[in-house]
Amino acid sequence: MSAAAIALPAGFWVNGVHHREAELRPLNGEDEAFLLDSGGTLPPARRTTALLARCLTRLGPWSPAPPAAARALSLGDREALLLHLRRLILGERLECVLRCSAPGCGEPMELDLAVSDLLAPLGAPASPWHEELFRAGGGAAAWQVRFRLPTGEDQELAADLVRTDTAGAAALLLGRCVAWAAPEGGEPAELPAAVAQAVADRMAELDPQAETTLRLDCPACGRGMVTLFDAAAWLFQEVAGRAADLYREVHLLAFYYHWREADILAMTGRKRRLYLGFLAEALGWEKES
Repeated sequence: MSAAAIALPAGFWVNGVHHREAELRPLNGEDEAFLLDSGGTLPPARRTTALLARCLTRLGPWSPAPPAAARALSLGDREALLLHLRRLILGERLECVLRCSAPGCGEPMELDLAVSDLLAPLGAPASPWHEELFRAGGGAAAWQVRFRLPTGEDQELAADLVRTDTAGAAALLLGRCVAWAAPEGGEPAELPAAVAQAVADRMAELDPQAETTLRLDCPACGRGMVTLFDAAAWLFQEVAGRAADLYREVHLLAFYYHWREADILAMTGRKRRLYLGFLAEALGWEKES
């Protein structure tokens, strides 16, 4: 399958020009092996950067996309790219099982999701920097804040800290994204906690694809639950679940066609399975269910 052209929900700016066009190619065997052999040892944010850097064939004015470009994208654009990548390699439908989080329930819930339902609509092009007035609490002073949306690089740096210092990671992320903040009519100063939370909430509103929320009702107990759908974690889990298939396909194609492992791994999964289908017909293998 050739690369697919997609539009990023937020997009990015280069020399004063807004871009949201991108092209992704599907995973080949080398990408799958990377996820299986190395991806599991990388923190999720860095794994996402590495995977997108491998599969982005064009990004805005760049063709091919420079390796660092995936790191500079907003979190929502990275999430959208992962969803499109999943569609390219495994199709539109996602079947998953979640357990009810209500105390005393824990019943499994089977979900049939569609990639199109998880993609946020395209937003209007906005300035890379936002300046807004925030007021937290009834009588609190208003604060003028200049900020940008978090990027993959911000997420990577915060992730290095989050395991040992969750509050410090959140502060690091916000500190990287806020250029300056000051009480209205006053001098720049450190944001109060309530205003910092208001800024974080506003960032989430401006980049809705960054966190995909599923709202569900448990068919067993009837109570509702809210959960986040993590496209990166889900894609890695699906690819990892097919590890045995990947190496079995490489083994069979190398054994019967005498192709080099590198040449087989350069194929997409769809192409490998096409050749295996021809091989099964030629050798009279029974079709696997």
